[in-house]
Amino acid sequence: MAAAGPFLGRVLARCALLWLLALQRALTGGLLRVTLLAIKRTGSAGSSMAFFSFSTRDYPEVQRLEAAQDVYAAVANIAVATPRDMVPFVETRVRLLPGITIALTQSSPLLGQRREPQLQDGNDDVALLLNPTGQNSWLTELAGVGEVECAPGTGCFGFNDRPGDIVFAGTTNWMLNITFSRALMGQMTGDLERSYKSPRLAREGHALLVGSALELLRLSEEDAPLDVLQCSNQLLDLAALAVGAPRDMAVLARQRGLKQARMRALKSDMQVNLHHEKLSLSWMAARHGVSPGYVRAMFEQEGTSFTDYLLELRLQRALHCLRSPVHVARSITEIAYSLGFNNLSWFYRAFKRRFGFPPGEAREA
Repeated sequence: MAAAGPFLGRVLARCALLWLLALQRALTGGLLRVTLLAIKRTGSAGSSMAFFSFSTRDYPEVQRLEAAQDVYAAVANIAVATPRDMVPFVETRVRLLPGITIALTQSSPLLGQRREPQLQDGNDDVALLLNPTGQNSWLTELAGVGEVECAPGTGCFGFNDRPGDIVFAGTTNWMLNITFSRALMGQMTGDLERSYKSPRLAREGHALLVGSALELLRLSEEDAPLDVLQCSNQLLDLAALAVGAPRDMAVLARQRGLKQARMRALKSDMQVNLHHEKLSLSWMAARHGVSPGYVRAMFEQEGTSFTDYLLELRLQRALHCLRSPVHVARSITEIAYSLGFNNLSWFYRAFKRRFGFPPGEAREA
């Protein structure tokens, strides 16, 4: 992983630029209100991240285009235009990590351009452009490649030091932009120019890449992970598989980032479906497109088992329900059965063994 120091300097410079831009607009009667929510520090520069968001909803209609142009010029040095007489709607959430920027944009019809004036900023990052959801495709014009259509569930990549356009023509358009420093991405992919001849992203790890990036965007300041470098490495591994890594690097990416992302997705899915009657190792494996043996092995590598992890989730949820006033009208039996405990005596024994007191005392506490 490349040193985080220079990147953090760029993060702080961008944040300072946004703050000064907001201040300047406020002093001159403008209403630009970029929200800088956090630069989370956890003891070292390498573990810091920042987040900010922007929405044209915060401005009167007559100022929305100008506000969007100001913000995207400051943050990404992109020129923005809309169809004549159209009031734009644009919302963007941005997460900054060491060497990586994640941005999710929802937009009405819009044209974004990086041409010769914008290319003078020296930014040579590798940009992954993904269409994560929705029904509308959008187009990007890549220098040396031509026009690429990105339908929902697909994506492509390009270089920020080359001219390009993005055209949002649909009523509502979504784009997930994940940019990596070229030095960082080059460590995993080798010859990026060769991959650029076919800039469409591979399907392997695509859904996990999108899911991991969106999860980081959704995190609040309090929930942001302490090991930011691990998150960055995971995204880098998934992106390398999507762009096209050499065989040795692809093996490393699968063993590291792809496996971590799958494990995070499995655990999140288990929490969401604790009440589902079909929740089992084979059911989860089928949902995530892997074999039961693969799922079993991943949990064993963490020093536990699928069954033990599932039991811990269910017991923790039972404890929460028993202590929550929201569930005060529900009996212990009802709570236990709703969480998949089909044997009440076994539930009582497992609960007491885990917490040191029976379920009834948890409700009395």
